[in-house]
Amino acid sequence: MWRRSELTYCSNLHPGEQLAEVEENLARYFSRVVARRALSDMASGLWLSATAASTLQLPESLTSFRETLDRQGVVLTSLNGFPYGNFHQRMVKEAVYLPDWSEPERLKYTCQLAVILASCLPSSVAQGTISTLPLGYRHQWSEEKQQRSIEQLLRLNAELAVLKALEGKHIVVCLEMEPDCVLETTSQLIAFFSALTAANGEYPVHLGVCFDVCHQGVMYEDSYDALRRITEAGITLGKIQISNAFEVDTDSLRDPVSDVHDLLSEFAEARYLHQVKARRPDGKVIAVPDLSEALAAMYMAKSELNDTTSWRVHFHIPLSFSSCLHPAIKPLHDTLNGVFQFLADYQDVVKPCLEVETYTWDVLPAALQPQDDDALIDGIAGELHWLEQQLADRGLLRHD
Repeated sequence: MWRRSELTYCSNLHPGEQLAEVEENLARYFSRVVARRALSDMASGLWLSATAASTLQLPESLTSFRETLDRQGVVLTSLNGFPYGNFHQRMVKEAVYLPDWSEPERLKYTCQLAVILASCLPSSVAQGTISTLPLGYRHQWSEEKQQRSIEQLLRLNAELAVLKALEGKHIVVCLEMEPDCVLETTSQLIAFFSALTAANGEYPVHLGVCFDVCHQGVMYEDSYDALRRITEAGITLGKIQISNAFEVDTDSLRDPVSDVHDLLSEFAEARYLHQVKARRPDGKVIAVPDLSEALAAMYMAKSELNDTTSWRVHFHIPLSFSSCLHPAIKPLHDTLNGVFQFLADYQDVVKPCLEVETYTWDVLPAALQPQDDDALIDGIAGELHWLEQQLADRGLLRHD
């Protein structure tokens, strides 16, 4: 079971590459979400860029940061170590996967995050988690990169074992599957952990998985079955990012080509990559790297996309949305429900960190965007309330 204060959101929705900006965001947003929820403190879902993490390697900076966390009601239990650099620059797209896990900069950054988390993790919390990318972007991958990634992750595992011996804190770095990445399906993830275990001689206890619900929904995966398979494979389930994607029922549209373009053009924004997985009547899934490319392809002669029954789009929409501008655009609440049912059935086996991750508030279609800080804070608190209700309905929420 989870306490309300253990439920959190990921701060990567707030711009801020520098440490001073992170601390400003804690006062401007995080502490106000804590107050809005009538809590005295709240677990973190903190994103620190490589620049901010490097600053915090200085003992005096880390001491000051811990004081800031206490002052703003932040209980640091989890970090988002996926975006390395500026996650809010004009265009991020596939650059979010750089440096990948074959590059030394990724290992250095993750080790720095682990030092920060070990220093700030409360003694009452048994495990701290750091989410990270699924090795890299598939279209930029090679066998050489694969081998180098295994070597670096096992080196990370060894470094975290030393950190635990020194600090007494167990840190788990969790690989997060994502569409079009090296690890995009549960089967690929399980196979990779089998390879890691074989190379290490035993399961690498400081490595695990971050299950992003949006991502696996876009992949047309059964979330309950995916989580069951991960757990039964003996892989540590460190974090679940509670996030929502959407599906377009193209069969219900009068003119799929023009209607899909009209419905989705506002979602095809320039900053983030919005992968599309489109399903044909025969069950075959067509992958398109970005929504803007998929919309352009609709007008090409003999496009496979014109013979599809549904599109699933990697766009994190708010959890509580029941519709998005049009009845044909449907949130993937069934995927989320599968996660909650898994948590109910396996509550004696796993207790992952639960973190809402809707980082797209400021790139939603204009009619759906919050217009000021108060509206954004209402939106964040509303998502956490929605999560609370889902857990309470299944007897998973503690009220002490």
